[in-house]
This record gives sequence, structure tokens and C-alpha cells, in this order.
Amino acid sequence: MKFKIWILTLIVILCANICFAMENVFSHPETSKNIAKNMPSLKDAVCTFTQEKTIGTTSLKSGGNFKFIKSKGAIFETEYPIKSTVSYTSAQNKQMNEVIMAISNKNYSYLDKNFDLYYMKKNNIWTVGLKPKENSPASTQINTIIVNGQVDIKQIKISTIKNGTTDISFKCGTN
Repeated sequence: MKFKIWILTLIVILCANICFAMENVFSHPETSKNIAKNMPSLKDAVCTFTQEKTIGTTSLKSGGNFKFIKSKGAIFETEYPIKSTVSYTSAQNKQMNEVIMAISNKNYSYLDKNFDLYYMKKNNIWTVGLKPKENSPASTQINTIIVNGQVDIKQIKISTIKNGTTDISFKCGTN
């Protein structure tokens, strides 16, 4: 019984540290050049995902399969509560696709133009924070974007101006 309590306590502490690190990233401004040097090369991935979208006091949970094709972008195939597919490879989702592609290809010109950049790494977990610049198109929709991971992306947290917060966690073969 004591062992189970110890394991549960350890899990809570680790999760709290990751959440704190994600929010704390905005205390660490960084240049895109230094971020690119420190980021791993992200590869094509097939993962499962869980997502929690919070708007006010309402929380909506969903999940399914995720595909990342480095040359094209991201595809979310939601399995529950309703089946749907959202592709961030198309022009309709151009803004989010450009963010995903810029990070995965270490091409930060789009990000430099539209976002203030933040970065930190602790215990082999890297975290990138993005805050839209005042005159960028993203500033009318997004408060912040936080992306973290190790070999692959583990979590993305998007805080929007009108539609609350979306927290997406990924489970891939390497994380």
C-alpha cells in the first residue's frame, strides 16, 4: 500500500513540474536561431491523442488518432465523442499548419515574423512558447501556444481569445 501511495505521489509531482514548466516558458525569451539549434529533428509520426477543450466552465474531451507528415502537416482523426477528421495540411487551416510546419522543419521565419518566441529545456523535455506579435494576424485569435516534448511532440496547449483553451496530449511510439 505504501508503495502505491509513493508511486502516486511521484506521478503527481512529475505532472506538476511539467505543467509548471509549460507555463514558466514565458519567462525565457529566446531567438529562433538558438531554438532551432536545440530542437530535435521531428520526423513523421503516427500517434494517439487526447484533447480537452475548456470554454468558461465547460470542458469537452475528445481523442483519436494523429498523423504528422513532415512534408504536409498534421491530421487529427477524432474517434470520440464524434468521429471527424481535421487536416492542418490544407489552406483552410493555413495559420496552424504554418506554425506546425515551422517548428518541425526548424524554419522559423514565419514564427519570427508573427510571434515572440520563448524556449526552455529541463530534464530532456523541451518547451517552446509562442505569443503573437501585436500586428500579426494571429494576435486577433490566439493568446499563447505552448509546445513541449522530447523526441516527439508530447503536448500542445493553445489559449485563444474567444474560444478558451485546448490542451492536446500525444502518445507516440517514442514518448
